[in-house]
Amino acid sequence: MRDSEFTAASIGAAVAGWMGFFVGPNTVLSSTQGLFMVPIAHAFGLSRTAISAVMLLSPLTVTAVLPFAGRAMDRWGLRRVLIPALLLFAVLHMALSGVQSIWQLLLVMFLLGITAGVHSSVGYAKLIAQWFGRHRGAVLGVCVALGSGAGSALLPQLMRVMIADHGWRGAYRVLGALIMVLGVPTMLALLKEAPLKASTAGASAEDVAQPGLTRAQALRQPNFWLLYAAVLLTSTALLGTVMHAYPMLTERGFAPQIATWAVSCMYIGTVVGQLSFGFAVDRINSPRTALPFFLCALIGVLIVHSAESNATVFAGAVLAGVGLGAENGLAAYLTSRYFGLLAFGSIFSWTFSAATLGAGLGLILMGIVHDVAGDYRPMRLIFGIFVAIAVVCIGLLGPYVYPSGRGKQVHSSL
Repeated sequence: MRDSEFTAASIGAAVAGWMGFFVGPNTVLSSTQGLFMVPIAHAFGLSRTAISAVMLLSPLTVTAVLPFAGRAMDRWGLRRVLIPALLLFAVLHMALSGVQSIWQLLLVMFLLGITAGVHSSVGYAKLIAQWFGRHRGAVLGVCVALGSGAGSALLPQLMRVMIADHGWRGAYRVLGALIMVLGVPTMLALLKEAPLKASTAGASAEDVAQPGLTRAQALRQPNFWLLYAAVLLTSTALLGTVMHAYPMLTERGFAPQIATWAVSCMYIGTVVGQLSFGFAVDRINSPRTALPFFLCALIGVLIVHSAESNATVFAGAVLAGVGLGAENGLAAYLTSRYFGLLAFGSIFSWTFSAATLGAGLGLILMGIVHDVAGDYRPMRLIFGIFVAIAVVCIGLLGPYVYPSGRGKQVHSSL
């Protein structure tokens, strides 16, 4: 039966993947850090550059940890790696509420980066890729959309209220409790790796006959570095914009509620991007499917960095989010189609590290430019160039090596 990959076990694994994305670093850290930036800076007397550097510690640590975490998942399995890291991720968010000095803040941010590097999208993308072959794009898109996308749209609203009512310390306690209550029981109950038979039930002949490349082989492929550059540049522009959007927009005269809704609009856009991209890639076996989404990212970034009206900034935020959502799913899906599943954790950990490195670069670039120039205006041109180069990188990717066997194969180039 061609749809036999949809079983009780595989659906349970998809639910675990969805919850992993929902309480993962992409959601919890990226979407809320901008709200914590100003109150923490005031509490410790830090400049915009200094608080950006403090928050940079987590994505840089994640980038360093990811390759080791990916290898650990491939070697020891997902449950042994992800569940303990998720538990510590929740505890460390609660610990942030009690820091009393800058050194304690740096230490907890460093430890948080370690757990975020282990409990990351790499493991949940690997879980879904194991269970689903022909429907991989759609299932991955739905899980990321309802996980990272929906979570990132909801959490800024919740954290804004918590910070206003209970301060940033109380907000961190609530965030840690949410991770603990929602994430840990779901993973314990449903996170199960697919047996070989199940993991290939919906795969094409190419998936089964050629399980994939090793990490060393993948790193020698031009397609790997084109994908890496596209993810790095897009993440720098989009995540740098997201994490500074709240202070950037309030400085430009937007009300705090409008600035928060703009951040939420970005993540509403990610849901649209993730869902539409996931279904599109299952039907067209070509990386060119991603080009319209990257163009949305380019237009959205330019608008958010220059908009003066509420309607315009909301529209730009949604467009930027559409691009961000496609980029999130793109990294995982294209890794599986270009390099197979043999060493997916190890290879995707490198690709995903481009996103975390980009988040850190975008965060610190925005902070430095703000303090040097007095505002964020120069970043419009810089980030516009970054995303334009990413579009070219996607256009240069070759045809899939491990196509799904379901959609139409397209051979085209810019």
